[in-house]
Amino acid sequence: MLITFKNAGMVEEAGIRLNGLTVIAGENDTGKSTIGKLIFSIIKTFNRYEKDALVYRMRNIEDTIEDYYSDFKRKYSNSPALADVRAIFLELKNDALKMMDTPPDKDKIRLSLDEKLKSVAEVIKTVSGIDINFANFPAQVIEFVDKKPSPEEIFKRSFGKYMNSLFNGEVANKFSENKGYSITGEEGNKTVFEITGSNGSITVRLDREFYYEDATFIESPVLLNLADLLRFSKNEFDMDIETRKKVDYLEKGYAPEYMKDFIMKLTDRKTGRTSLEIPERIRHIIQGDFYYAPEERDFVFEKGNKRFKGISIASGIKYMGAINILLLNGFISRKSLLVIDEPETHMHPQWQTRFAEVLVKLVKEGNPILLTSHSPYLIEALQLYCDKNLEKGAAAFYLADKKDGAFVSRVYDVTHDPSPIFEKLSKPFDELELLQ
Repeated sequence: MLITFKNAGMVEEAGIRLNGLTVIAGENDTGKSTIGKLIFSIIKTFNRYEKDALVYRMRNIEDTIEDYYSDFKRKYSNSPALADVRAIFLELKNDALKMMDTPPDKDKIRLSLDEKLKSVAEVIKTVSGIDINFANFPAQVIEFVDKKPSPEEIFKRSFGKYMNSLFNGEVANKFSENKGYSITGEEGNKTVFEITGSNGSITVRLDREFYYEDATFIESPVLLNLADLLRFSKNEFDMDIETRKKVDYLEKGYAPEYMKDFIMKLTDRKTGRTSLEIPERIRHIIQGDFYYAPEERDFVFEKGNKRFKGISIASGIKYMGAINILLLNGFISRKSLLVIDEPETHMHPQWQTRFAEVLVKLVKEGNPILLTSHSPYLIEALQLYCDKNLEKGAAAFYLADKKDGAFVSRVYDVTHDPSPIFEKLSKPFDELELLQ
């Protein structure tokens, strides 16, 4: 798949091909992480449709019923029937929401609504002497129970939440005269999706089903120290039918969706790995076992006959261990993209080369990976292991480079000649030599 970005964050233009291993190299502040987060968000949005469509319909049912009750309350605030009417409306709302669990039977829904509304009207007339008409109400509720919103409508809502969570809704380059951005995904000669946005509005065109079923974004092993907080944090997607009116939701700390998604996958007990070759290789590198202990609500590293917990575990071990847990839990697979953001920050150069070996082994087994980096050690190791182990075309290398005198960057495909990456990343050594 080829994903093209225009005016997204620092990136003026980029065409990124996801095929096996995709490496984006470059200096800081060139838009590498932005690309990774946008791709993560697109994949997650595509695969949230059923869940988000259900929540969308449930909210509309809730709001419709609440609007009718609020209208009555506003008109007849002194009516002694107010409490009874409220109770019947709550019962009506619960019945309507339960209907979402099974394929809708319109006649059954209409009959149930008519009976409840008749009770409401009788209570109001008996206590207050007021005749109230609910003529359009059943049809509105049935519409939301029966009709799914379009994929484009749900995509816009969900993708907008990701953009708010990751970029405060400000995706386009702030320094560009062009206030809009676009992201396009193509497979062969087919356009899978086209997203354009500006000033908080999003336009979407979806042509067919997306290949990837999931994505995981790994930013830092430091997040493992905050696992317990992140597991119980709130994010843009927690404002659903169950939580949006609860006081305990308001008291929760906020965390971006990709952080919570990462931690939840590490603390999940799901198992899906059959081959143990790569897990054993990781255990050999870190010289021990790394896992999540749910009874202690913390990560544990066992080395020899010693046991270490949480914050006392080295960052490199946490990084390698997190990859191992994702692998064993089945969250690294052929149809799930693993996005790794600058892992060298937490690894010695020797471990970077070992990490490169593990990643190439994963790609060889068919697991797609997108990695950003500014480490010449890691990138050279990846290149060498790819040349040795992968078929031609199974890896792609890109250089994100700032334009002279501008707050924008362009991303170049350097797969056939990665030397520009090393020229760019070796500049600090040249400067030190001049200094000497």
